[in-house]
Amino acid sequence: MQSNALLLIVDSDKALDEAAAEATRVLEHWPTGERPPLIAEYAAAIIANPAKLRGAAAWLMFRDARGIELFEVMGRIEDRRVPAMLSCDDDAGEDVAIHQEGVVACPSGVDRATQCVMLQTLWSQSAVMKALQAEVDMLNAHRGGLADRISQIDEELRLAAQLQREFLPTTLPRVNGIHFEVMWRPAGYVSGDIYDVARLDERHIGFFVADAVGHGVPAALMTMYIKRALRTKRPSPDASDRYQLYEPGEALERLNRDMVERQAGKVRFATACYGIVDTRDLTVQIARAGHPFPMLLRADGETQMLEPEGGLLGVFPNEVFHTDIVQLHRGDRLLIYSDGFEMAFPETGEEKRIANEQYATEFEALREGELHEALTKLEQRVDLQAGSLNQRDDLTVMCMGIDVEAGEETDVVAEAA
Repeated sequence: MQSNALLLIVDSDKALDEAAAEATRVLEHWPTGERPPLIAEYAAAIIANPAKLRGAAAWLMFRDARGIELFEVMGRIEDRRVPAMLSCDDDAGEDVAIHQEGVVACPSGVDRATQCVMLQTLWSQSAVMKALQAEVDMLNAHRGGLADRISQIDEELRLAAQLQREFLPTTLPRVNGIHFEVMWRPAGYVSGDIYDVARLDERHIGFFVADAVGHGVPAALMTMYIKRALRTKRPSPDASDRYQLYEPGEALERLNRDMVERQAGKVRFATACYGIVDTRDLTVQIARAGHPFPMLLRADGETQMLEPEGGLLGVFPNEVFHTDIVQLHRGDRLLIYSDGFEMAFPETGEEKRIANEQYATEFEALREGELHEALTKLEQRVDLQAGSLNQRDDLTVMCMGIDVEAGEETDVVAEAA
């Protein structure tokens, strides 16, 4: 079939020859230029073989505008994006064409010259329609490829999230009434925050929170490197002992030098806080690298911010990180958290979420009740905030509690939120 032809489609109630003759008389009024060839087909043939719709435009000549055959033909026309004019012997053709994309109704009683002008208009626009359809087909192909790529990226990110979770501790130690709870909430698939809690020896527990600057996969990869690169022990020069523990400040200094050396001139930095608690005398050694100040909730109601000095990790190779020593008491709780909480609790009346210290008030509530329940309530408070479904930053808070009475030694399954 010629691609520039005018296709006449006739229902089975009409004689094909008579319809073609009438169409030829109409085309005699073709306004300008050479008129297109006319090809006549029964509707049943088009329904059975839609490939016949390769004409530039179509003229539907039907007796009954409500017959099933007409709707099937118009469906094929819409699928092929062929511009068409509908002529019916009754007056229902206009109502039908209104609801059919790409079909124009020719009112009954219109003279042949007007019919020809309508056909000529549709036919002249067919080239534009075909070009647009080619673009639509190309966009659909690209959309399909893009959807496949997005699905692949989604799967890869889910695997990355699973891998990062495998770097988190599966159990948290509980010794002499000292125990830990953690809320860890990535802003996306993966987090720029990471934490660890581990027994270092028979009386010391090390705890660590790091926040790589940035979001997404690059930040997540950096956190996993930081966790693996943090060294907590060294061989002891005394043959009686197998190892010695690094002080937190010294451990951060070694980590900082490693990060600077591996960056090869590119600055990628992070914040961190590392502490060691002595489970026998309840002292804590703690150091920080540009991280938010740890918050100590005393059992007597006092709140103390711990402020050991130390800059960002990964910037200056000779940065010094100071270690502070704090005496804890029964009933105290120590919080280490990431800076994402500065935007997690908008102040009342703010239209935009900006950095603030509203989180400090929320953290005060962690002083009361069982530690796990207190942290669960904090998570619920985060969920109630405006924009919580579109979390701006990764959120991590680690809470170390010291029971009023000493408890037995055990490990509990970690349940990071």
